[in-house]
Amino acid sequence: MKKVSILLAVALALAVFITACTGTSFQPVDKEYVLTTGLRDGNLAFLGVSDEINGIENPTLSAMPGETITVILINGGEGQHDITFPEVKASTGIVKKKGEESSVTFTVPDVHGEMEYFDGVANHAELGMRGVLVVSQSGEMPAPVVASSSSGDPAVLAAFQKGACGSCHAIAGIPNAVGVIAPDLTDINVLAEDHFNSGSYTGTAATAEEYIRESILDPNVFIAPNCPTGACAPNVMPATLKDSLTTDEINSIVTYLNGLPDGAYSTSTEAAAVQQPTTGADIVRDPSDLPAPLTIREPQTVRVDLETIEVEGQLADGTTFTYWTFNGAVPGPFIRVRVGDTLEVHMKNSATSTMVHSVDFHAVTGPGGGAVMTQTEPGQESTFTAKAINPGLYVYHCATPMVAHHIANGMYGLILVEPEGGLPPVDREFYVMQGDIYTTGAFGDKGMHTTDVTKLLNEDPEYIVFNGAVGALTDQKPLKANVGETVRIFFGVGGPNLTSSFHVIGEIFDRVYDQASLTAAPLTDVQTTLVPPGGATVVEFQLEVPGRYILVDHALSRLQRGLAGFLIVEGADNPEIFNGTPSGDSGH
Repeated sequence: MKKVSILLAVALALAVFITACTGTSFQPVDKEYVLTTGLRDGNLAFLGVSDEINGIENPTLSAMPGETITVILINGGEGQHDITFPEVKASTGIVKKKGEESSVTFTVPDVHGEMEYFDGVANHAELGMRGVLVVSQSGEMPAPVVASSSSGDPAVLAAFQKGACGSCHAIAGIPNAVGVIAPDLTDINVLAEDHFNSGSYTGTAATAEEYIRESILDPNVFIAPNCPTGACAPNVMPATLKDSLTTDEINSIVTYLNGLPDGAYSTSTEAAAVQQPTTGADIVRDPSDLPAPLTIREPQTVRVDLETIEVEGQLADGTTFTYWTFNGAVPGPFIRVRVGDTLEVHMKNSATSTMVHSVDFHAVTGPGGGAVMTQTEPGQESTFTAKAINPGLYVYHCATPMVAHHIANGMYGLILVEPEGGLPPVDREFYVMQGDIYTTGAFGDKGMHTTDVTKLLNEDPEYIVFNGAVGALTDQKPLKANVGETVRIFFGVGGPNLTSSFHVIGEIFDRVYDQASLTAAPLTDVQTTLVPPGGATVVEFQLEVPGRYILVDHALSRLQRGLAGFLIVEGADNPEIFNGTPSGDSGH
């Protein structure tokens, strides 16, 4: 019971907030911590630099109530960063370049327990950049607590404490409150007003106060299904928790909750509808958006302009995703040159980016395919030149660590190096790429998502798509052609992980340039062709029958993950080739 009382005291004390100091020269500092940024096992992390925390990943800081501490952040690379202490509304400035530093100084509040800190830039906190400041009379970190779901366990109450203070529950009407331990809140009367007094309430409470008391013991009210801090989980608080709390302790929590704002405890579903955006930018590359075949000419210098842009884009109906793109779309622009040409690549990283980006051309002979020349900070531009000495269809992609993360967020495209004399003429050409996406939410979950690095490392995608999004080549921008025409599809796999068994249902590839080799004799009469991640192919066929043809990966379970495209063919029927009466849908 002593541990219970201590942890509940923390929950109450977290209602006491102070204003962060600015670190002026006359303010004495009791303790100083220095952190930098970097990668550990493919994940972003803060790394301790000063003596007490040197070399420790996301170090636990410690202080006593009333102490004044300074935290210094040095940018070690991998984009822009800051350190935010939400409970005291304190933050370093954003450090944008490697070696740049910023600091924040504040007085530790008179509480006991853990104060969270994290990187408030982009989705860096979700990628691992977060830790805690332990506040205790000794200024030392207490013994660690192992998480458990048993009744009365300190870890359970710690999760309860975080839920009570805004970290692990959704707050209706406050868009930026998810993940903030101590948002600026004042009143919770709407809890009783909108729920207890509504016709939808079916509980047993007789008064508004009893309803609030009932709510704090309900894990579905207190702790959201997707805790942004990772510190708690759905239904982690057992039904018997009330047996571990005294009446005085419950009354104290009720008193605390009465200080929270209107709408703070609507259901997590209702809150998510308020908090989460449901529409984003159109990031889909039109499959017909590619340059025309080149005329026969002498080799020349071809300027290639790429801009890396980070954008919240539409992934599926009601679902958005933080895409990292080349030129604002997925895939990046289709680049077309002739063998012997010299590429003059200009790669600009948008000033609005939070990460360093680069480009690696599989068509380039030289270290990193250009990546060593283009590790580009936000707001900067890099250039290099390279001669196209091998004809073929090649993938290009970002090659900034963690490379798989940058690719999974949409940073890939194709470059065609035409052979001498070019390719045989066709009536239509299309540009299609396949990618796998690893979202923080499950497939079909609404709202805003970022990349789940654990799923990425386990090669367990939630979405598999053509041209960046679910429905990109079906509802939005299908391929279109006419009976009698010949079509060519330039197809590549950005990945970063899955191999494609590319197939067009209802068609046979007349020619397949296997592995995108344009100088070898093409395969003929092919049903399905394998394309590895970071690989490409070129397929050609003539259209003889009108109708809707479906582009798939013949690992057909991936249809359920969003992977399909349409080729709509218009024209006169051809009963000599195909004739009959439809009897229903085919199932694909």
